[in-house]
Amino acid sequence: MKKLLLTSACVLALIASNAQVVIDTVSLGAGYANQKWYSLQNDEQGSAPKNNWDIAFDVGGFGTSIHINSVIGTMLWTYPSADTSGWASLDTTGISTWTPKYNSDTTWTIGAFDKGAVLSNPNDVGWGIYNSITHIVTGDSLFVIKLSSGAYKKLRIIDLSGGGYNFKYADLNGSNLQTQFLPKSTYTGKNFGYFSLQTNTTLNREPVASTNWDLLFTQYTAFIPTPYTVAGVLSNKGVKVAQADNVSSPSTYNNWSAHSFITPINEIGYDWKAFAGTWQLVQDTVYFVQSKAGDIWKLRFTGFGGSGNGNYVFSKEKLSSVGITEIDGNPSASITVYPNPSNGENVTLVYNFEKDFSKAEYSLYDLSGRIIQSENLNSHSGLFSHTINTAGLNAGLYIVSVNIDQRIIQQKLIIK
Repeated sequence: MKKLLLTSACVLALIASNAQVVIDTVSLGAGYANQKWYSLQNDEQGSAPKNNWDIAFDVGGFGTSIHINSVIGTMLWTYPSADTSGWASLDTTGISTWTPKYNSDTTWTIGAFDKGAVLSNPNDVGWGIYNSITHIVTGDSLFVIKLSSGAYKKLRIIDLSGGGYNFKYADLNGSNLQTQFLPKSTYTGKNFGYFSLQTNTTLNREPVASTNWDLLFTQYTAFIPTPYTVAGVLSNKGVKVAQADNVSSPSTYNNWSAHSFITPINEIGYDWKAFAGTWQLVQDTVYFVQSKAGDIWKLRFTGFGGSGNGNYVFSKEKLSSVGITEIDGNPSASITVYPNPSNGENVTLVYNFEKDFSKAEYSLYDLSGRIIQSENLNSHSGLFSHTINTAGLNAGLYIVSVNIDQRIIQQKLIIK
């Protein structure tokens, strides 16, 4: 009886979550004045002005990356003439020949301060060296940073220790010295802690925990091939995107399992639009997004307002609403079945495991809670498919259930 009640509850929840196309607009304001964090399930999660910070520190447990706010004109150079011992004598002679540093546009784990790391040394994080005994990262570089105000500062990341970043900065002549500490604990659950060198203040800009958003609508620096500011969409850590190009019927195309989901944060990016006197949208591109919760969403852009209002107009549709999410917020397993509804042909169960499990088992239930089929599945990490034989099944509603190390994810299956 308990199994029947649980199954019935799952059926009701799944029926309530039938896919529907939703049209939404995210507005950054004139001149793309803001950044906005977005959940595919729960819509906008909050915003912050794009110009109220200069540098950002990765506050994840093992994070060491440090970013600059390049879209407002912030620029960064590693001082080429000396290590940290050259603080007092630092000057900008020849700065026009120095190579500026930029954040990566494909991953959150490489900021401008991290560029230049010696790849053969796994302990080199770019701005400093990690000590595997003390677990302290000690800064070994000096930097010159140009702020959006036009002012130049010299800056040193002293270390990452005591649960946070110690750093100092001053005018080039050494005046207006400031020493700061940015503790990671202040930003628990967030991706970055932010700092304004212009106001000498720390900023908690991200409106919600990282587990609660999927996409960032923003401006960022892309490389096409030289650094260039673009307006686009970046994915959160743990979110994967599959891009389908040259789709003949994009409004009805839902075959996400035919595409590879990848982790570069700019897979959606900016190139779904182009400017030719007016903004033109790429009409035959479809994005499939695996959210932080493990759900699969279809995303299509239908309008763009440019710098006049910063409006991004798009449609979204949840195609798969099942998954298992770990304590850290990252999805570890998801399933879907297609075709669904089925007209009597066999159905394919597609399952995606982000890690190895001890055991995985598939079962098919009818509405009475009776097991109709049950088979073991591949329990290793990866994307797999399994054929469900529906021959002989009566028309009606069934439940596909996958048991993964005693955790269950389910999806309805309709046989017509």
